[in-house]
Amino acid sequence: MNVRLKYIAVLVIVALLGVAAYQAYWLEQLHFTIGEQMDNDIQEAMRVADLKEVFLRLKSIEDKGPHGTMDVRAGIEEDGSITTKAVTTTQVTVDGEKLEQKTGVVLRSTPQAESDSTAGDDAFMQMLEDQISVTELASMIQRGLHLGVDRFEGTRYEKYDSLLTAGLQQLGLSGDHRLLCIKADTVYQHATEGYVPSKWARQFVYDWAEYGRYELTIEPTTGLVLREMAGILTASGLIVLLLGLAFYYLIKTILRQRTLDEMKTDFTNNITHELKTPIAVAYAANDALLNFGEQADEAKRHHYLTLCRQQLERLSGMVEQILSMSMERRRQFRLNIETVDVAALLQPIIEQQELKADKPVVFKTRIEPAGLTIQADRAHLSNILNNLIDNAVKYSPDEARVEITATAAAISVTDHGMGIAPDKLPHIYDKFYRVPTGNLHDVKGYGLGLFYVKTMVEKHGWTIDVSSTRGEGTTFTIILK
Repeated sequence: MNVRLKYIAVLVIVALLGVAAYQAYWLEQLHFTIGEQMDNDIQEAMRVADLKEVFLRLKSIEDKGPHGTMDVRAGIEEDGSITTKAVTTTQVTVDGEKLEQKTGVVLRSTPQAESDSTAGDDAFMQMLEDQISVTELASMIQRGLHLGVDRFEGTRYEKYDSLLTAGLQQLGLSGDHRLLCIKADTVYQHATEGYVPSKWARQFVYDWAEYGRYELTIEPTTGLVLREMAGILTASGLIVLLLGLAFYYLIKTILRQRTLDEMKTDFTNNITHELKTPIAVAYAANDALLNFGEQADEAKRHHYLTLCRQQLERLSGMVEQILSMSMERRRQFRLNIETVDVAALLQPIIEQQELKADKPVVFKTRIEPAGLTIQADRAHLSNILNNLIDNAVKYSPDEARVEITATAAAISVTDHGMGIAPDKLPHIYDKFYRVPTGNLHDVKGYGLGLFYVKTMVEKHGWTIDVSSTRGEGTTFTIILK
């Protein structure tokens, strides 16, 4: 991998990590916001349940007849604090005479601003502009109302519990909980049957006065928050996954293009050498015939002419394979399927290989049944077998022993040569690929043979399989369908 490609890969990885980190940060902030909102909703559910319970008691008191009057007032003081006054008036009979008895309670919030001479109106206007102050004012009025109603009828703890449970269920919190209602020296406790708070349980408190409050204990709301975020989490995960796949495909494509470029360069070098060799040999033989009077010697003339023909056939084979690769990519490429006699097709291929081999070659052929025929393109099937047999001869040691087996189901070519390493087998059909042999280049080629073989085999609707053991040999099997 060159330096430029390394930089690209590093930038891609950094970009992907940056996107993932930003997504994680954003999701964490969203989780915190939703969790905080959930806490506020629980606190609001406690307040609303208390307000409903107070109004239910008011309705009950009203239905029973007049008991007295209640006056609840709220205002803002000069120091910015909110004051609520709850005054209840009840009628009592003393010595046969009906008298009114008044009881008042004053609640005062923490000052909201520094006291000054104009705090009255300014503080009230500021309160209207400040949503928090308005909420606190409503809460203070509710507390004053609560205290006033308490003078006539005590808190209905069971009712509050049922109202709170309904409110929590509306929020999706239908799990177990425990409720404590504390008023002066009275404590009411109710919990879902069998519920024991865990060490992660959370507690929410709602005070309606200095001497009264509700304490709610529930398990963490993380699961509910995550369920609310399910859509966003899924979308974010898919985005990161798609980006990761896109970046992976990008890097893979760049690497493949780089490898293909290198293989094309090797192909150019190899094909140049391969073309020069037969041209040089044929030129030398032709030069000998023309300039050294070898045409007078019948044996030598025949030898040189045969040599020229072999080299021209070699050139023709190279050009045919290259043209076949070009034709294969065109849509108008079609196979000319006909009935082919396998034995008749193999015989000239074997003779040609024996003639051009630069080492002793022993062929062992087994065709079952005799006279076996298959449906194939004669020219391309001939090139397929010629490539496989040629490789079997080239990649054998001092003596080549090649076994050819043909049946109605498969055709196999086996050699006892150097074999192919297991890690190289997946690449042998790649275009321009040649199995590396270190610094030695005893076997010539340009990496198109097996690519052509696999392409033509698949065009016929067949498959090809290979098995090889290093140092023992290789078997190519064409499975006919």
